[in-house]
Amino acid sequence: MTDNNLFTIIPYQDRLLKFTEAKSARAYFKNHYIDLITGESHEFEIEGWIETLKFKVIDQKNDLRVMHLFYELGFFFENLSEEILSTDMLAIDIEYTKFHHYDQLAGTHKINLSLIDAPHFQEYKEKFDSGYRELTEGNCYQFNLTGEYRYSFDEDFSPEDFISALWKNQVLRGAYGSATYCGHLDKMFLSNSPECLFQYSKGTLLTRPIKGTLKRVSSSSREIAKLWHDLRHDKKSEGELYMITDLLRNDLCRIDLPRAIVTKKKAPLLVPGLIHQYSEIQVELSDEVTLKNILEKIFPGGSITGAPKKRVMQILKKLESRARGFYCGSTIVFSEHAIEASINIRSSVIDFENSTLSYQAGGGITLLSEVKSEFEEMTYKHDSYIDILTL
Repeated sequence: MTDNNLFTIIPYQDRLLKFTEAKSARAYFKNHYIDLITGESHEFEIEGWIETLKFKVIDQKNDLRVMHLFYELGFFFENLSEEILSTDMLAIDIEYTKFHHYDQLAGTHKINLSLIDAPHFQEYKEKFDSGYRELTEGNCYQFNLTGEYRYSFDEDFSPEDFISALWKNQVLRGAYGSATYCGHLDKMFLSNSPECLFQYSKGTLLTRPIKGTLKRVSSSSREIAKLWHDLRHDKKSEGELYMITDLLRNDLCRIDLPRAIVTKKKAPLLVPGLIHQYSEIQVELSDEVTLKNILEKIFPGGSITGAPKKRVMQILKKLESRARGFYCGSTIVFSEHAIEASINIRSSVIDFENSTLSYQAGGGITLLSEVKSEFEEMTYKHDSYIDILTL
């Protein structure tokens, strides 16, 4: 039995593009994959799929390919395969044959969500304190602590209802958003991400890490100017950004040639309900660089792990005691002349079989962090996404 109810929708300029009619689609785990067209499961080692990524990025021609890399795949690239469970989904790789503009955003249902579970301050504080001890003992310099919110919803909602709710207002669409519905899993992976893991075009690769967040209530120039003044003079946020910028500059240098440069040291980014700051780092790559070369050096993104990355990932595994999955992973979209990869923040997994939605959020912790303000920042990032879905 085959199932053609498999699609991806992405924001593109002022439109939405819908990819359909997949010729190949697989969800990869550590020791098997699920064929998302037939629903069949096959024994398979994840290393086999990783080897298929050894194609030169300068030669890639496929303009209808979408990959979702899940956070736990990063343990493989950091030589920590023992941290990966057999039940952890690691990647979804889909090659489509058709695409068209998607305009079906009017007349949809209002999304109603009922909260099942959310991070509690006391539990968050215990994890914060444990991680903070790692900072004071010199085991890391920054770690990105996250929490999970779980909701239930009316079982009659369709994938299109959620997509329309999230993206009906063009101004609120994330620059690196994506929505993939897999019929055989009966799940949708829905992201409104504003953050770039990397962009590659014509031999140049860049990344734009986000660090630092303030809540905003309007789009007035006066409020934005005040918030940006406050954010760019905040020493804790500045320290976070510069630390991760240095980490990523080093990551980019390790890909190929040691000449990565910081092209933007600190710049503002407006997203729904928030103002962030980000930096930009660029590196020129030789014609021999493969996608595998890039991913094994920069995935998962330093802004959602911390520094040093490998040690922090081990610390976070103990602190969070759950899989991040799609959240904090990356969605890679191939076009004829470029490759764009997100960091999947402002992202949810919607399970239609069980009528539940999982959303995760968090922030970077340094020695200058204060637990109450960090907990509040996590709730702001929650509101930035959930409010769009439900208002």
